[in-house]
Amino acid sequence: MSPNTPAIFVSMVVATLGRSTEFDGLLASLAALTRRDFEVIVVDQNPDDRLVPIVARWQHALTIRHLRPKIRGLSRARNLGAAEARGNWILFPDDDCWYAPDFLDRFAALVESRPADFYCGRAVNAEGETIMVRFSTEPETVRRENVWSTLIEWVFFVRRETFARSGGFDERLGVGAGTPWGAYEGPDLVLNLIKAGATGVYEPSLTGHHPDERAAPPSAEGARKMRAYGAGLGYVMRRHGYGFRTFAPHLLRPLAGIVVYTLTGRPGLADRSRQLLIGRWTGWRSAA
Repeated sequence: MSPNTPAIFVSMVVATLGRSTEFDGLLASLAALTRRDFEVIVVDQNPDDRLVPIVARWQHALTIRHLRPKIRGLSRARNLGAAEARGNWILFPDDDCWYAPDFLDRFAALVESRPADFYCGRAVNAEGETIMVRFSTEPETVRRENVWSTLIEWVFFVRRETFARSGGFDERLGVGAGTPWGAYEGPDLVLNLIKAGATGVYEPSLTGHHPDERAAPPSAEGARKMRAYGAGLGYVMRRHGYGFRTFAPHLLRPLAGIVVYTLTGRPGLADRSRQLLIGRWTGWRSAA
């Protein structure tokens, strides 16, 4: 970067595969941000050119780089994009999420008021309702005890140098990794950061938007996803030394779901809970 090049506040690394309309919506929201000191690094894992016209359409409004590596896996793509980042901070947007125009303004104010090495926010749907995680309702310091209620990867900012020192995401975890552990690469990374002495802040007013997956009807594909996600949770919890007493509630909730959904005649939801239970248990055992 030359001395005359404006400083980049945030590098946004977007790993994407299989989506186009949603990805276009994400870029539209980024183009509407009131702060302009950010860059977008697109790590495109599609085998076709579906994103080429979309990137070209937004090239005038965004500082955007389009990478097309011959790799697969969400964690691999994020690590590759982060290695290209030039910003002080890195954010990892989902390819189907979106942000309000003042999103970066709120983050900048948070950095100014509560200095830290990483920041976590809250996931909401289009109506502003909390989704995906049972998020804490109050601001907190991120710790081992509350990482499960303070983190979503696409509302997670980390200092570029802190991320680099950590080694990044474990590429054995996450969607497309080629392992049974299809999620929870984010908590794994944050737990490593905490162990290394990094400080983190959770602020529930720092929100990003995402489609509400609760509205999706039950399906075999959804059940398989729940099994992979569950395996990631079980594996990461045992890997990081959580005891069975802490892990047990994560088994009891889907077990209760199986019973309730079966008794109320909702077999699709019962199967989703069953696959989540199996995934969590097998993930826990695989980390032994």
